[in-house]
Amino acid sequence: MYLQKNADQISIITVWVDDLMLFSTSTETMKIIKHDILGAFEVTDLGEPSKIVSIEITCDQAQKKITITQTNYIDVILTKYGLQDASPVCTC
Repeated sequence: MYLQKNADQISIITVWVDDLMLFSTSTETMKIIKHDILGAFEVTDLGEPSKIVSIEITCDQAQKKITITQTNYIDVILTKYGLQDASPVCTC
């Protein structure tokens, strides 16, 4: 993860093997970052992400809210080990 902080703006670039995700508090900064990356590498812009490395991502622009979950991945792991009917216990 690469982080850049300038006054009231934050930009983040996450890297997973050959996948990148860009985050920025500024639309203009996001455009600049994309332009710089496109100038240096052959890339495909897939738009807003919905899933990466088994993490589901939901964006609510109206509420300015991003939710990340791994519900499906957890279900797969529980099923793989025969624990899909186990009773959860809080470890708080």
